[in-house]
Amino acid sequence: MEKTSLRIRGIAHAMAAFAFAMLLAFSTAGAAWAAPSDEVSSSAGNAFASSEDYTSLPETKIDRDFYWAGKDLHLASTETGGDIVVAGMNLGVSDSKAGGSVRAAGMNLTLANVSARNNFTVAGQNVDLVDCAAEGGVYCAGSTISFAGNASAGVFAAGKVVLDGTINGDASIYADVVEIGPNAVVTGKLHVESSAEPVVPESAQIGTLEYEKEVEETNVDASEAVEAFAFMGVLFKVVGVAGTVLFALALAWLFRRPVEGAAAMTRSRAGRIFATGAIALVAAPLLLVLLLCFVVTSPIALALLLALVALAVVAVPFAAASLSRLVLPKMNRFGAAAIGGVVLGIVAILPFLGALVSLASFIYALGYAIQVLWNARRSSPDDAGLSESSDCPLPETPAPRP
Repeated sequence: MEKTSLRIRGIAHAMAAFAFAMLLAFSTAGAAWAAPSDEVSSSAGNAFASSEDYTSLPETKIDRDFYWAGKDLHLASTETGGDIVVAGMNLGVSDSKAGGSVRAAGMNLTLANVSARNNFTVAGQNVDLVDCAAEGGVYCAGSTISFAGNASAGVFAAGKVVLDGTINGDASIYADVVEIGPNAVVTGKLHVESSAEPVVPESAQIGTLEYEKEVEETNVDASEAVEAFAFMGVLFKVVGVAGTVLFALALAWLFRRPVEGAAAMTRSRAGRIFATGAIALVAAPLLLVLLLCFVVTSPIALALLLALVALAVVAVPFAAASLSRLVLPKMNRFGAAAIGGVVLGIVAILPFLGALVSLASFIYALGYAIQVLWNARRSSPDDAGLSESSDCPLPETPAPRP
C-alpha cells in the first residue's frame, strides 16, 4: 500500500510539473508575444519581452513580474520585485534575483546564481540549477535534472536526477537513475524511488535515506488480459449490430417516405444514385477546402461537414432499411428493416468487407440525398409554371375529310 502511494505521489508530482510547463508556455507566450520586440513595462510595474537572444540591461530593476517567451533567452543581472516567468526552447538565467518565485519551462534550462524569495518551479528536458537559492522549495520535472543549490524542500521527477546541493528539510526523488553528489546535504528525510538504490558518498550529509525500489507490478495475468480484450471486442460487435438494427427500425418508423423513396428510386435508377454518390464523395473534400479559403463561406463549409458526418452515421442503417424493401417487398417494413439491419450490421463488423459495405452505404445515401435535392430544384415553382404551360392542350385541328 505504501509503495503504491509513493508511486502515485511521484507520478502526480511529475504530471503537475509538466502541466505547469504547458500552462506556463501558453500563458507566457500570450502575454509576451503580444508585446513589441523590445522590453516594455506596464503601468502595474510588470515587464514583458519577446525578442530572441534577449539580454536585460545591467542592474535592471523590475518592480513586479518579468515575463518572457520565445526561442532563446539569456537573462542576466536582473532583479524583480515579483516573479521571473520564462518559457521557450533554450533558457538561461544568471546572476538574477526574484522577489517572488522563478517559474521556467522549456527544453534546455540553465539557471546559475539565481535566488528566489519563494519557490523554483521548473520543467524541461534538460534542467541544470547551479548555485541557486530558494527560501521556499525547488520542484522540478524533466528528463535530466541537476541541482546544486540551496532550498528548504525539494521534489524531483525525471529519468535521471543528480543531487549535489543543500536541502534544509525533506526531499523526494522519483527517477530511473539517482546520483548523490559529494556536496549533497539533506537535513531531513530523503525519499528515493528508483530502480537502483543510490550510492551516498562519505562527504554527503543525509539525515535519513528512505529508499523504495521501483518494481513493475502485474496484477492481471496475461491470459486474463487477452480474454478480457476478446470479451470486450465481442461485446462491442454485438452492440454494433444491435445499434444498426435499432437505427434501421427507427428510420423505417420516423422517416418512412425517404426510406420508401430510396427503395423506389433504386429500383429504377440504381446506377444514377451510386454514380452521383461516388462523384460527390470525390468532390466533397475539394469543395470543403475551397469554402474554407474564404471567411464568408467558412460557415457553409462547417455546415456541409456536419451534414456529411451525420450522413455517414446513418448510412448503414438507412441502406439496411431501404434496400431490404427491394429484397423483401411483401414483408412489413419493420420486419424488412430488422432483417436488413441484422445482415448489414454483421457484414459491417467484418475486417475487410465491413469497410467496403460502410463505404458503399455512404455513397448510396449521399447519392440519394443529392438526387432528392436535384429533383426538388427541378420541381421549383418557376419550373412548375413552365411545366403547366407546356402541358396545356393545343386546339384540335379538324381531321381532313376523305
